[in-house]
Amino acid sequence: MDAIVVGTDGSPGAEAAVQKVIELARDSGATIHLVCSYPGRSALERIGMSARQESVDLRGVAADVLARDERRFTEAGFAVDKHVREGDPAHTIIDVASENGADLIVVGAHGHTGLRRFMLGSVASKLAHHSPASLLIVREG
Repeated sequence: MDAIVVGTDGSPGAEAAVQKVIELARDSGATIHLVCSYPGRSALERIGMSARQESVDLRGVAADVLARDERRFTEAGFAVDKHVREGDPAHTIIDVASENGADLIVVGAHGHTGLRRFMLGSVASKLAHHSPASLLIVREG
């Protein structure tokens, strides 16, 4: 394995995915491509017609999440490339996997069920249908 893409959002499921990759791929020589996406501004926000007032640096939050996981992978002996991008998480992971010739994509499962899963969609579900590489979905615990 040369390239492993790991999608993370800092959740317990994502942290379990990071740990699973460290356990399974240690000493493989694979490069880890850590991916964290953040939502873009809506059309109304871009033209200043939103009631939303808080100014949160979502790119900075995503970069902080990646820095924490990068440290874990680096301490385990992996080479790491970080990818912070605006957009849908599943699409972002697919893009990074395609750009880097990924052999494996690894994500954590959030465990949403029923209406919540239907309404929110599932990154893992989207990846299962559209992934350009093998996919490992890790449950926490």
